[in-house]
Amino acid sequence: MIEAQRLGRTVDGVPVLRDISFSFAAPGMYGIIGPNGAGKTSLLRLLSGVDRPTAGVALLDGKPSADYPRKVLARRMAVLQQGGLPSVGFTVEETVALGRYPYQGWFGDEQEDASPIIEDALARMGLSHLRDRTVDHLSGGERQRAALAQVMVQNPEILLLDEPTTYLDIGYQLQLLDTVAQWQQERALTVIAVLHDLNLAALYCDQLLVLKDGSLYGSGTPEEIVTRELVREVYGAEADIMPHPDSGAPQILLRPKRIASRHRAFTNV
Repeated sequence: MIEAQRLGRTVDGVPVLRDISFSFAAPGMYGIIGPNGAGKTSLLRLLSGVDRPTAGVALLDGKPSADYPRKVLARRMAVLQQGGLPSVGFTVEETVALGRYPYQGWFGDEQEDASPIIEDALARMGLSHLRDRTVDHLSGGERQRAALAQVMVQNPEILLLDEPTTYLDIGYQLQLLDTVAQWQQERALTVIAVLHDLNLAALYCDQLLVLKDGSLYGSGTPEEIVTRELVREVYGAEADIMPHPDSGAPQILLRPKRIASRHRAFTNV
């Protein structure tokens, strides 16, 4: 179980999170949504133990996440940071293999051969043909896929994703989230993803948390959360909500003011 109890975080005297409480007791796909500056990445960093809260506590199986030794925590929890991989001189295969660090001894050795795990991650992310290319010669989307392959080989129980579809076109966005969803089901993972695209969040997530101005605005299923009222009150936009033709998940059709003005202009011609 991963749990937040009245979490708060203050940076340079400015509160970025206030009184956040929730728990994810069962495996599944969980999404964190909200506008820019709402505190989504800050919350993910507290859950991962990278940062310590100013108030409250983030727990993993009843123990503060920040109290776990880093290598022990890395065997249970993997984090895909916003922005993916830095530009370094490692090949794609070497970069993905770095995800095995939590299982390696002092000299980088493992008790079992990890190559099948690495090969599977490369194949799942469509990177097998790029294995010998250096990361600094990858596109932004390829780098993001390599970053996910790296966390896949950690073989975690919990996967934290911070805007995983950044830099990806719509085809690769679906491929990445389809891969994560399949992986989640195969291994009964708990996946917590910060997502900007509400339509993708509604399609892939079982539950959604909504942050606004550093506070928890609401939580529930996509059907409960993705409403015209939420889009208006949280994002300051007008939208129509329609069910997806296959899954029935709520999907947003934005209503820009420009469309209304164009419509009036055409009808007046």
